Amino acid sequence: MALSETLGLLLPATAVLLATYTVYLAVYRLFLSPLAKVPGPRWAALTYWYEIYYDMFQPAQYIFKIKQLHEQYGPIIRITPDEVSIADPDFFDTIYAPGPGHKRDKDPEKGKALGFSTSIGATVGHDLHRKRREPLNPFFSHRSIARLGPRLSDKIQQLEDHFARAAAAGDVVHLSDLYYAFANDIVNEYCFGHSQNLLADPALAHVQRKNVDSVLLGVKFNLHFSWVRDLIQRLPHSLSARFTPPAIRDMIRFRIGIRKDIDRVLNSAHDPVTTTTTTGQQQQQSVFTSLRDSPSLPASEKSPQRLEDEATLLVMAGTQSTQLSLTIAHYHLLANPDIMSRLRSELSTLPQSDLTSLPAVEKLPYLNAVTQEAHRLGFGVTGRNPRVAPDEAITYTNPKTGQVYTLPPGTSTSTSTYLVHANESIFPDPFVFDPTRWLGPAGLARRRYQLAFSRGPHICIGMHLANAEMAVALAAMARWDMELYETGEEDVAMRHDYHIMTPRLDSEGVRLRVVGRA
Repeated sequence: MALSETLGLLLPATAVLLATYTVYLAVYRLFLSPLAKVPGPRWAALTYWYEIYYDMFQPAQYIFKIKQLHEQYGPIIRITPDEVSIADPDFFDTIYAPGPGHKRDKDPEKGKALGFSTSIGATVGHDLHRKRREPLNPFFSHRSIARLGPRLSDKIQQLEDHFARAAAAGDVVHLSDLYYAFANDIVNEYCFGHSQNLLADPALAHVQRKNVDSVLLGVKFNLHFSWVRDLIQRLPHSLSARFTPPAIRDMIRFRIGIRKDIDRVLNSAHDPVTTTTTTGQQQQQSVFTSLRDSPSLPASEKSPQRLEDEATLLVMAGTQSTQLSLTIAHYHLLANPDIMSRLRSELSTLPQSDLTSLPAVEKLPYLNAVTQEAHRLGFGVTGRNPRVAPDEAITYTNPKTGQVYTLPPGTSTSTSTYLVHANESIFPDPFVFDPTRWLGPAGLARRRYQLAFSRGPHICIGMHLANAEMAVALAAMARWDMELYETGEEDVAMRHDYHIMTPRLDSEGVRLRVVGRA
């Protein structure tokens, strides 16, 4: 049989098979799937391209579309062929923090966006995540973070030196860059015992911050088309470089630097329990020397690639999220003089010597409320972070209709910080920066809806570190009179979901002029 005749038979047969499969898949997803009775738009149930459209062509607007769909269809909706969203703040713990005896895995597909597949943030299995996290927990406890006072004070002094020089010269301060450098230096020093000292080089901090922003703009593409990234990474460097934008090349250099730090840790002699800083202060062992020496981790969990993934996530998350919350808080303090006045009044109750003391400032209720409100409007991880109950069904009852929905084991179920933090029944005028909502008995009751760090076994490991940085930095900046420069609320308001809160895409960040000491 001639080739042309063979193709003439194969092509129609292939077309028929594809058409049959497509029809079967559509019928299954719309009518036969265990999720078929969950409300929501038909297109979302039928195809992932519904999500892709709002993620990539809008761009990064699906989180807002989901909120609209909940308003239309109710508290439980189907948002992809295999994922259900539940917009019920009181059901959050059932999804994310159900308590002992209930396992929650991560959705393996959602971990592809950033590419750190063996980090605790991307670990899928409940038991493996717990094993990887346990050696890290002591380092990020409140007690351990409280020992960082001297390091924080050193970095605060560097920040204030920038403010003093800017006041004398009349220069514009790029606050987003300074806070990026501040957070990056601290998390690097904690992880490895040293940093780039980015606070000494704001220009480099600006380049790195903008490059990270550019990399994050690609998370939706990587989420849906991770095979393209994986393919490019497998190409010879001389060829892949042609397809790699500058921001990605900078990220590659960043990861090479992380790998060098990891190799240095793995190849060095085992450090003592404490190390001595250049200022002569005793500091505890760094995070990664501790992981290297951990008896609870097998050798496979201490491989260079595994530790590189862990370090990359810790440094990126510990830099970017803290920088965002600090910038949001600082902007609103300058934009709302009454809030700044109340904060300064509270700080005035402390002796001068305690204004840079972490134990002193972290106990101040109004300062803490400012921090909580900045976290709320920073939204933490904005992208959906679904959980999968591998061995139990999840049952949800619509409180308005009484209808019961049973989601079988293995169903990807999610909510988002945006759906909770922008819920008007919990946070009236949700997009107004109002620290008083966190004060008093009502404020204490609201704490259960503060989800910037998530909750449960996967709660953000850096929560106490971020809060410590926020406390000392905001207490320090309140000692300076500053004026916003070519900066508006659009520079700190969430307009896109690129895994983290992203303002308007042409934003230059928060900039200001320093008038002088308050």
